[in-house]
Amino acid sequence: MSETLTNQIGEQLKAARQAKNLSLDDIQDITKIQRRYLVAIEENNLSVLPGDFYVRAFIRQYALAVGLHPDEVLGEKPPVSISRSSDLSRAHQDDDGIMRAGIDHTMTARSRLSNFMPTIWIGLLIIIALAVIWFVLTHVGTGTSQNSDGGNVSVSSSAVPKSSSSNTSSKKSSSSTSASSSSAKKLDLGSPETNASLQTTIFNLSDENAKKHTVVIKAQSTGTTVKVSDGNNAILLNETVSAGTDKTVEIPSGTNSFNVQFTNVSNATLTVDGESVPVDGATTAFWNVLFNLNK
Repeated sequence: MSETLTNQIGEQLKAARQAKNLSLDDIQDITKIQRRYLVAIEENNLSVLPGDFYVRAFIRQYALAVGLHPDEVLGEKPPVSISRSSDLSRAHQDDDGIMRAGIDHTMTARSRLSNFMPTIWIGLLIIIALAVIWFVLTHVGTGTSQNSDGGNVSVSSSAVPKSSSSNTSSKKSSSSTSASSSSAKKLDLGSPETNASLQTTIFNLSDENAKKHTVVIKAQSTGTTVKVSDGNNAILLNETVSAGTDKTVEIPSGTNSFNVQFTNVSNATLTVDGESVPVDGATTAFWNVLFNLNK
């Protein structure tokens, strides 16, 4: 974010606050952001803030408190829809500091599979037809041979003891149950840390960065604004979730950390891999939930 742009933002926020006859203490009560941070934003003294991530987060909260649209203040355009966004794996940050997603025109695995489906179905039908023909020919031939032998057919019983078969079945059942229990193991969130000054709940997990994770945000009442980004500041989701709807975000394997940022926290619920995640800032208008996956 350039110094000129930041000066304009500070002046714009200050002017909007004064137009509404609000003091900095009023803004602090609304946003839960410390007064010294608000003063720093208005005076462009950004070194006081904890980092670039919180510069933008605090500016968004300030803008909402004085009735301004955060994306217009920051000069950003939110994605139209998560389902219509470009390939986020090609996301990059331009010189103006805005994160943009690249466009990938290559065919996906699903689209390639769809193109091959007719051929696959034809191949399966041919295999089934050949199997039926083989079955009819072999069984008809066997029946004719047995009739010509005058019905002298010897029947041999299985030499496998019943107890052996029972033991084998028990082992298979036990193995299946064990595999099922292993696959059903859920994510262990452990005990979170809460940083009230940064309005952040932190979950430190071990050896979870090699797996992919599924994040589901569900909005209630009047809806909520959600931003999901990874440790490299790549934005995976940034939009308003309408009341009664939900959004799903896939965190790819190899990701060491990701952050879920809420605006209007009391109207949102969060689950990761099916586990409900508590959001400590439910009484505030703004809160972060940070997941470190390889602590």
